Amino acid sequence: MHILFVTPYVPSRIRVRPFHFIRTLAREHTVSLVALVCDEYEHTLVDEIREYCASVELVMLPKWLAYANCVQALPSATPLRVAYYRSAALVERIRRVIEREKIDVVHGELIKTVPALHTLLKQQQIPLVYDSVDCISSYLEQQWRSARQPLQKSFIYTELKKMQRYEPHMLSHFDQVIITSAYDRQYLVRRGLLEERVHVVPNGVDTEYFTPPIGSREEDSLVFCAKMDYYPNAQAMLYFCQEILPRIWEHRPQVSLTIVGNNPPPAVQALSEDRRIRVTGYVPDIRPYLSRASLALAPLQVAAGMQNKVLEALAVAAPLVATSASCRALQVEHGQHLLIADGAQPFADAVLQLLDNPQEAQALGARGRLYVEERHSWLQSARQLHELYQSALNAHAHSFAHETLSSH
Repeated sequence: MHILFVTPYVPSRIRVRPFHFIRTLAREHTVSLVALVCDEYEHTLVDEIREYCASVELVMLPKWLAYANCVQALPSATPLRVAYYRSAALVERIRRVIEREKIDVVHGELIKTVPALHTLLKQQQIPLVYDSVDCISSYLEQQWRSARQPLQKSFIYTELKKMQRYEPHMLSHFDQVIITSAYDRQYLVRRGLLEERVHVVPNGVDTEYFTPPIGSREEDSLVFCAKMDYYPNAQAMLYFCQEILPRIWEHRPQVSLTIVGNNPPPAVQALSEDRRIRVTGYVPDIRPYLSRASLALAPLQVAAGMQNKVLEALAVAAPLVATSASCRALQVEHGQHLLIADGAQPFADAVLQLLDNPQEAQALGARGRLYVEERHSWLQSARQLHELYQSALNAHAHSFAHETLSSH
């Protein structure tokens, strides 16, 4: 089977879901990639994914065009996060690759690619599987509820209402829709998407890449690893440092925090004015940070889909404290695999509990590692994908045969 992945960025170990799908599927299938590129630095990420692809095509999206797309979309029913990524060049490149490479099935990822994929559906008779990853309507609803500034809340509400109409309507056109969590799947179904059309394909963890450390962990050290230019991650750290960390410092003033991830906004960078907080920005490898810290954190207030930051922390046996929102897509148990706490004081108490009891923390981390080994395999998820591709191919073959018979 020759599969074409269409993504709004270059898959990499930072964008793990398409990276590992491609890497795993390439063992048994031929995979090509067309990626929309919004930032020049993404060209530096291509070499690793190219190893698994028969062909890689990058389509640049100029900033001026993206902003013009948004201006045009303001009075329309199209959400801005969709309009921003409109690209006629992307549609044309996908069409050419399908014809040149004799593609059997297209796998599109994220709402950002939907305009191109929808245009493709009108032009090509080809099976198309869409990976929503997260339910964006659910994410925006959480963001709207957590927003405090009136202007920001009003803007989010406008986008939310647009997305609640746009998302289920557009997704209904695809042969198969996949998503990372049952929670997000149910949200889409409640918004009107047919239940039999949406399938949960969870994220995995590369347990050969993310392994428990050999040495001991540093005392009184906390770590948060995530893309810091993503609103829920930045919000989580600001909340943690303003509401939770002072409560921890009341009992253990020596506790340090390291915030790891690319493009931290100015408000997050400013947290490092306290010498006990370090903001690294981009790092090529997060494993040393996860392996050194006493505890990993996931204090997200807004969360959609399955959180890779949680899975990766568990994979390196890092004792983890998380909010319920951070891990509701998983089958983890409080006190068995991690500690789950909501609210500033309960979260601070959970952190202090593990810092005060390193043996308990170590045992928790070991059980977290076993959890991901047993439940989060990329190979298992890739096999689910193969079955969905085959189902889409069979449906198209049946439809073609029916149309042929009808025409005679």
